[in-house]
Amino acid sequence: MKKPKFNKLITLLLLLGTFAFIMEAENRVSTFAKEELSRWASLLPVKTPSPRIESMNPYAHQVSLLDVLHSDSTENTDPITY
Repeated sequence: MKKPKFNKLITLLLLLGTFAFIMEAENRVSTFAKEELSRWASLLPVKTPSPRIESMNPYAHQVSLLDVLHSDSTENTDPITY
């Protein structure tokens, strides 16, 4: 017949081992995610301010596609009410 104390010790060691394994896996996954996110973030374009041109001619201005997309996403348009 097996001793109950021995079974409890084995169960406790298995739980501790499982916990240690999960903590190590979480550490490795978070490290990998941080490296990948920093790699992806380095590929993002850097917004540089465009030079200011004092002209009424719209074709004299240099407009970046990123500026246009950014202004569309930040613009607060109110719905038209009739």
